[in-house]
Amino acid sequence: MSSQDLTPPTAVAADRPWSIELHAIEPIPEADRHGSPIELFRLWIGANVNYLVLVTGALAIVQGLSFWSAIAAILIGNLLGCAVVGLASITGPKTGSAGIVTSRASFGQLGAVLPTLISTASAIGWFSINSVIATESLAKVMTMLGLPPSVLIAGAAMLVVLAAEILIAIYGHATIIAAEKYVSLVLVLMFLGFAALILPQVHWSNASANRHETGVAAWLLVTGLVFSYPLSWANFASDYSRYLPSSTSWRRIAVASGSGQFVALVFCEIVGVLFALALGGGMTDPVADLPKLLPGWYLLPFLLALILGSIATNVPNGYTAGLGLLALRLPLGRIACLLVIAAGTLAFRVFTLLYGHALDLYERWLGYILIWTGPWVAIVVVDYFMRQGRYSGRDLMQWRGGRYWYRRGVCWQGVTAFVLGLTASVFCSNSDLYASPLMIRLFGGTDLSCEAGIVVAGTLYYVLLRGRIAPDATDASS
Repeated sequence: MSSQDLTPPTAVAADRPWSIELHAIEPIPEADRHGSPIELFRLWIGANVNYLVLVTGALAIVQGLSFWSAIAAILIGNLLGCAVVGLASITGPKTGSAGIVTSRASFGQLGAVLPTLISTASAIGWFSINSVIATESLAKVMTMLGLPPSVLIAGAAMLVVLAAEILIAIYGHATIIAAEKYVSLVLVLMFLGFAALILPQVHWSNASANRHETGVAAWLLVTGLVFSYPLSWANFASDYSRYLPSSTSWRRIAVASGSGQFVALVFCEIVGVLFALALGGGMTDPVADLPKLLPGWYLLPFLLALILGSIATNVPNGYTAGLGLLALRLPLGRIACLLVIAAGTLAFRVFTLLYGHALDLYERWLGYILIWTGPWVAIVVVDYFMRQGRYSGRDLMQWRGGRYWYRRGVCWQGVTAFVLGLTASVFCSNSDLYASPLMIRLFGGTDLSCEAGIVVAGTLYYVLLRGRIAPDATDASS
């Protein structure tokens, strides 16, 4: 089958699957707009059917929840988180640019540097953490094929995974959309087989009661962890909707993105709950625990599926990190930015592989994501509806001028709302990153960081800028 056979009829020369994408962060011209919201549904399934999501579900049991409490946390956490991602996707067609570029309208050209730096660091961090399971899985496959375990094998696996991720990210938007569609089908079938094999081994006696902690506080903590995974995609969301025609219904975009992600996450996390119960309620290492439950004939193909799924999940991280570097106005092209990211993440990957415990690192990273992403996405979504989705693409790209320069490059109301939203998240946090005395002494150890950050930042932004943002003062994306 040739690459032309896999090219959808709506593709355009600037954004064709299996060809290098020609656009960077500048607004996509209407002549190059193409696609429909159903592509987003398939994309978010492919990007979220992976082993790291399964581990997220397993954490509910590891943290001490009963089976039904874990299921409730998974459903509610994902319902809220995926709704946020759906709403975060709607700015793409109106601006024609990346989500982090859109925030220049909320913070000012100079003020947006702060969230852009945080977003880029977040994407690079995900790019590094997500690769750990893929690298460990590939190293395991190599040893199963007869190669002796060693640092050299681990290093080779790391380089292979990194090369595959960067190559697909270089090809860009259309290739990522097309690849995720086919990957999702393979992964769903492999995860169904995994569930069927572990289900008879589930220790249902461990499912009836909380083993480590009891009460609402533990449930809210797990719900926050579940919520944080889809929330972590919010700053990426518009990167994949920006090629849709500007007239595309925002409701269709939000439903397609949010529902695709919801289906994938709930499916994988429930499988993760069963996995943890089959292990007796504990998990020492996500990859090393697999041979305890899987027969040898299924272990190798499942490890290959884990590698495929982790790469499919991680490619959007690398792609968005590259766009983030461009949004910082570095004198580099999109491909050069990706190569810089590849070089920079090698050191972090070596550290996590040699010295870090993947599960602990992942839990801490989820806690970090809650702190900043909630306030950012609340402000961007509120801004969208205050403007009725009308932006100037030209002014989004203009430095030292235009309607988004505000006062010396900063929209102080937006920056104030963001900083106070961050502050509220920290004060309402109970995680490895920071345990707030307020949460411990007055709320029984509950973590309300995500809720506090979103509510405070979104409300403050609306109050501070109400009457200052008029829909008729903006124009359509150029």
